[in-house]
Amino acid sequence: MVKAINMALIEHALQGFTIPPQPQVLRHIQQQLSAAEPDLNRIAALIALDIGTAGFTLKVVNSAFFGLRTKITSVEQACRYLGLNRVVSLARSVLLRFTLEDGRQDAFSQRLWNNALHTANLAMALAKQLNFNQQFQDDCYSLGLFRNAGMALISQQSSQYPAIMQRGLMENFSASAIEEQFFQTSHEVLGYLVAESWGLTDTLCNVIAYHHSPALLLATDSVEEHQRFAVLKIAEYLSGESRQLFNINIDPEWHSQQTVILEVLELEPLQLPELAELMHRQDLQTIYSV
Repeated sequence: MVKAINMALIEHALQGFTIPPQPQVLRHIQQQLSAAEPDLNRIAALIALDIGTAGFTLKVVNSAFFGLRTKITSVEQACRYLGLNRVVSLARSVLLRFTLEDGRQDAFSQRLWNNALHTANLAMALAKQLNFNQQFQDDCYSLGLFRNAGMALISQQSSQYPAIMQRGLMENFSASAIEEQFFQTSHEVLGYLVAESWGLTDTLCNVIAYHHSPALLLATDSVEEHQRFAVLKIAEYLSGESRQLFNINIDPEWHSQQTVILEVLELEPLQLPELAELMHRQDLQTIYSV
């Protein structure tokens, strides 16, 4: 497992920022999931308590990506079709968005959350295509949604965040270097703190903390972290994250790290268009889309 983040760095990164606590309803859901025999009906009822959360969760469940033949009309029905863990992951992501968005309607916030959902779907679909198990697929979905939560916190503090990031990335600086210089923090560290506060596993928290630091993450002996990280980075690349968030048509991070990332999953560069085509068949657009 990768070395824990230095607490001094965390204290420094937190100056001027508040990490939103895990909503009470999510804590109750986690308690139910930790029980010897989780009560499906009770968990479904907790999710359904908030009409907005329940409605958005069902909207995602009924999207073309899941390809369900029967329309799901209740959270309980969704839990039976998709399983408790997957529905809870969906509900957690909805709560995260509602909490961090907090009524914001600016263009960057909309792009950020649209890309988060798109990348999460791509990551989950890639994990399934590469024959990883259901838990791995759900973990990849959570990574896609949570990895840039720190960007939401920074952009709340500065409306210039997208423009500053665009300029710095085009000058070939890393995301973390730009954020440290202009905002004295980084979205990796803030995202790690959000993920930890919201009950994600140590493995997922570590991947989020170092998802722009492949040399550090891949230097460990944790195959679980390596594989989840690699799937996430491929999903980010296929989603066209740089273009979607900052209107940049280059991705220097991917081009410098793609070889080591693909090696983790024993993939070749020529397989990426093939994987993209499989994503297109599931109505998931990629940078290879015409």
